[in-house]
Amino acid sequence: MKLLMIILLLGTLCAPSRAEFELNNGIAAIANSSVITVQDVRQASADIVDTYRRTYRNNPEVFDQKRISALTDKLEQLIDWQLVLHDFKNLGGTIQESYIDDLIKERVREQFGDRVTLTKTLQAQGITYETFRQRERERVINMIMERKNVREAVLISPAKIERFYQTNLHRFKLGDRVKLRMIVLNRTPAASVDGVCRLATDIRNKIAEGAAFAEMASIYSEGPDKKNGGLFGWKEERELNKGLAEVAFALKQGECSPVLGLARANDDSYWILKYDKIGDIVTGRKYTGREEFVEEKTFENKAGHHNLDMEPQLFYVLQADEREAAKTRPIEEVRDEIEKDLLLQERARLQKNWINRLRGKSFVRYFH
Repeated sequence: MKLLMIILLLGTLCAPSRAEFELNNGIAAIANSSVITVQDVRQASADIVDTYRRTYRNNPEVFDQKRISALTDKLEQLIDWQLVLHDFKNLGGTIQESYIDDLIKERVREQFGDRVTLTKTLQAQGITYETFRQRERERVINMIMERKNVREAVLISPAKIERFYQTNLHRFKLGDRVKLRMIVLNRTPAASVDGVCRLATDIRNKIAEGAAFAEMASIYSEGPDKKNGGLFGWKEERELNKGLAEVAFALKQGECSPVLGLARANDDSYWILKYDKIGDIVTGRKYTGREEFVEEKTFENKAGHHNLDMEPQLFYVLQADEREAAKTRPIEEVRDEIEKDLLLQERARLQKNWINRLRGKSFVRYFH
């Protein structure tokens, strides 16, 4: 019956323009003595619906499905919100108005800067200050009730953490790892591939002559880890594309790779090219977009990139700072992670049970 009412309601929520305007003040649901209007549901879900509209602008069927789901979810959230407020009132809960005043002053200062900006923002949204104040009050009530019924009720014992660890050992296994540094050079449309390759070769030769890899990375790299001396961090083989992983995991600790070029095709297949110390191509290995090895080519006396079927878009130099064999992380190392996961799981369970209890003793009616 409830599902039927929601379906009928959504027919109202998604009605075409004129009917939509006329039904803006229609009732969507009643939770105990609180009325939730169709307009309430629309306003509360406006941001997510707008996001879906932009994301699926070329796929109206998917957009409609996403919009209906958003409206349904938001209606249920608004009902739960009202049930929590009703329970707070029944328990005799009170909040000092001075506390709400102080909270609003702090929010105005942090989010709006001053009261004038707040007023203009509320006017643009069609919201009165009284409505804004009431919403802040209700938000505080929900926080208080959630803390009482969910957060303060959670207790994760050391024994529970240890049981979780023992029954989920597979989650804490690490494969062979290498701590990588990386110098990345991008070939822009205006740059010649041979010019970028020469720069990469010069950088690699300076490192071979004794220049610090981290220093070269901080000067020349165009990768996101430039400021950290090209430090890419600890990586397992599965975390890199297969072509780079094969090179990285063949390096000894402290060893630097030759210059590598990555040439990607339109079908997502790619080549990893290896260069010698004068910038000539030595070998190339091809991989599919699904990271499957396809073929290998050897190039003899290949100066420059002329007559190649592909041109690299990126050049890399890698260094293996450290290596580490596969292992299972000890419980001391993952205890905090496990506790955080268990806290989230337990809070979700308690939240669901709490809301179910409220629904079980409350009056909720859907309209269409």
